[in-house]
Amino acid sequence: MNLLKAEISKTLIEIKTYYPDHIVDVIIKYFLFLAFFLGFGTRNIGNDSFLIGYSFWIIASYIISEASVQLSYEKQIGTIEQLFIKPYSSSTILLVRSLLMFTVSLVKFALLAIVIFLTMRISVSLPLPVLVVFFASIFGFLGLGIFLSALTLIFTKTASFESVISYALLVLSGVIVPFGNIPSAVNKIMYSFPYFYGIGLAQKLGALQEVKILEWVFLFLLNFAAFALSLFFYELCLKYVRRRGMLNKY
Repeated sequence: MNLLKAEISKTLIEIKTYYPDHIVDVIIKYFLFLAFFLGFGTRNIGNDSFLIGYSFWIIASYIISEASVQLSYEKQIGTIEQLFIKPYSSSTILLVRSLLMFTVSLVKFALLAIVIFLTMRISVSLPLPVLVVFFASIFGFLGLGIFLSALTLIFTKTASFESVISYALLVLSGVIVPFGNIPSAVNKIMYSFPYFYGIGLAQKLGALQEVKILEWVFLFLLNFAAFALSLFFYELCLKYVRRRGMLNKY
């Protein structure tokens, strides 16, 4: 509880101090939406599928970048060791920070959605089960963020590739190229990853297609497995850098 209070206080201070950055970020995401929606969305896929892919990308990009970027920054300024002498495990701290970032990203996405619907005439009708898919996919997002954090412990500059990974996810999220137009072999590989499987299932629900019970089961298993494996990988990387005294090397 003390950790949560401390991280909430830290997050609120950062938002208050750097609020122009958040405003600019929402504006950039709005113009990206306009560019992709007017240039690609109405030609290739329906409004519902487009919004599902775009919303998944926004939330995922925020979550997967937060932990790795912070770790990279703390290694750069030489304060990362303080993260490992606290009474909480570093993985717990990263999880709390990522969940808070998820909350902030939801607020920013809500503001973006309000601006979009106020300035554009978009007809959207999404069934409630789409939200279930979205929240189940959060564990997959967190898993990817923890995985990148683990790599950051060893290679430090992994965070530099975060934007590349983020925009690669955008291209493959069905926003530009519908999943139906992607070669079946590539599609099968993509669907083994929680991010793409969640988008595909949500778009299927948005199109009012039947979703089987096994598909729901696989959604939860895939996301929880990705989350658990990422935590395990993080602990392995942490032991590796501690054994070799690499924590404070930048």
